[in-house]
Amino acid sequence: MRRFLEPWLLLASLLVAGLVFAQPSPPAAAAPAKATAAQAPPPAPMAEPAAGDEDAGTDEADSADEADPEDEAAADDENAVEPDEPEEPPRSGYADLTGTLEALDETDGLRVSLHTGGLKAKRGFTPIEVSLHNTEAVPRSLRLSFQGYGSGASTTVRTVELAPRQRLTTYLLVPVAVQNGTFTIEGPTIRPRTGNVYLDEGTAVATLVLGTAKAFEAGTGIPRTESGKPSQVDVRFLSVQDAPRELAAYVGYPSVLVTEDVASVPADVWAALENYAAVGGSLVLARSPRDVRQRLPLLGQEPERDAWNAYGFGSVYLCQGGAEDCGKAVASVEEESKPLLEPIGPAPRWENNRFALRGGEVPLLPNALVPVGRFLVLIFLFSLVVGPGGLMLARRKGPVALLIGVPAVALLTCLIIIGDSVLGEGFVTHASRYSYTWLDRPRDRVVTAAVAGYYANLSSDKVQLPATGVLLAPQELDEWLVDVSWTGGGMEAEGLLPARTYVEWGELAVVPTRARLVVRKEGEGWKVQNALGAPLQAGYVRLGKSWYSLPELADGAEGSVAELKDDASGELVRGFVSPPGSAMHRSREDVGSFALPLKDGDFVARLGGAGFAPLAALKVQLHEGVHYVRGQVDTP
Repeated sequence: MRRFLEPWLLLASLLVAGLVFAQPSPPAAAAPAKATAAQAPPPAPMAEPAAGDEDAGTDEADSADEADPEDEAAADDENAVEPDEPEEPPRSGYADLTGTLEALDETDGLRVSLHTGGLKAKRGFTPIEVSLHNTEAVPRSLRLSFQGYGSGASTTVRTVELAPRQRLTTYLLVPVAVQNGTFTIEGPTIRPRTGNVYLDEGTAVATLVLGTAKAFEAGTGIPRTESGKPSQVDVRFLSVQDAPRELAAYVGYPSVLVTEDVASVPADVWAALENYAAVGGSLVLARSPRDVRQRLPLLGQEPERDAWNAYGFGSVYLCQGGAEDCGKAVASVEEESKPLLEPIGPAPRWENNRFALRGGEVPLLPNALVPVGRFLVLIFLFSLVVGPGGLMLARRKGPVALLIGVPAVALLTCLIIIGDSVLGEGFVTHASRYSYTWLDRPRDRVVTAAVAGYYANLSSDKVQLPATGVLLAPQELDEWLVDVSWTGGGMEAEGLLPARTYVEWGELAVVPTRARLVVRKEGEGWKVQNALGAPLQAGYVRLGKSWYSLPELADGAEGSVAELKDDASGELVRGFVSPPGSAMHRSREDVGSFALPLKDGDFVARLGGAGFAPLAALKVQLHEGVHYVRGQVDTP
């Protein structure tokens, strides 16, 4: 028996010693000094002042104590010598960061040209331009791919069908987390070819220009900067006819300038540009069209010329006052303009904080946090059973029973932990979703900006997004681990939600919808029907000069509105659309025109559910859903 207890007593003593030595040591300044032989001898005692000098010393000490601290601080400031900081030379002109055209090997009747060194987007995806020319009279099926440097890097692919003798310009949209990599083109009847691609981050406001350099200089009055001097604007030029058709190609740039006549822009390219402005971009038109209200339907009744006009979550500038005015508009765009809602990424690897995101932010899901309380209870019970319980078992049944009991208790504890994980969380995906949405009833569509946090116990399948939507990763994301395919115009992502890992994604999209809010007159009051496709939690509507509060309604239900007695104003709407506390730091402080006072027939509402963004179609267990919707009511 003694032989059996000795290992347990030794283990207990080691644990106690470990706890003692694990206690944090006091600061070095607070530790008592110990006299050693290596220490310096104590200083000599100070000489006692003479009798006549004692009063003088006291007066001097009193006068020193009575000195004004502000005078001392001023004297220190005067004596301080400020270091000479080199002044940054003034910025002027623009830098052409379109990149260089690199021709790959011309064999097998296929010519391939690749643009490299182009201006990198600030967020989302960067378009890499690829030009193809089939010189033979046979069709070709080609697979274009891009992979960043490093083992295990994700892949971006696009499959295109090239007709006989056809010329085609297409784009691979590469995540901004990847700055350089290898481009590969392959097909059934051609030899695979590769090329190296790198992207330029730039140092000024990134602007995507649909047009030529000559038209840009003539339309803005901004000259090209001299080599070696800092530029005021970084520009990347794209051909209007060959410009990308996907929204994701434009969202990453703070501003987009169209130098050509709007009528010459292809319809699908213009649709992408209009969606870009609606979801939060800054669109500048060097040649303002006459039918601007038809081409930009979200503008006000009388849009201002030579001024920024609110357009959904973004803005549009209509140049008409000359090149100088248009150039000032391009230069006035903020370099670090952010979307309305932005996800937050994980903390840096060097920070020892497993339970918080970057900046100490808390995840949007409680499932993402380890259940420390339950685990501590299980560990405590396991210690009691194995320690004192094992001692009692050894005394009563002998060592053989203990050798069987301890592994059995350990196995039972593991089964309890696994069962708690399965029963408590299951194999579903947990999510919290938040969004702002403009309801465009005349065109049966919604413009939405969303952010969501996900925690999946099993990795998700492939996720599909339309060409009018874009996925935004956290700005601080160090590596991109999602394989993306742009075949067919939309985006197909694989590995978007890894197993047992908390992630956040942002979404910007313009998608069709049949959602609406119907208001009809009934007697002296008004009745409202919720046809928005989600539970209506609260809201306001303006009918004529009166404001009304919306009742809480299930989807498809009807209810009466209550008139507000107090004068309503923009502060009412601004306070109502403030994001909830959990998403406060993921939203801009200024939500723009979304918080303006309501006009006649306008409404603003708060909905539950998954929202209107494309990822709302995922099968998830929703922890929280808060969505603000603004638009015009339907009347019979």
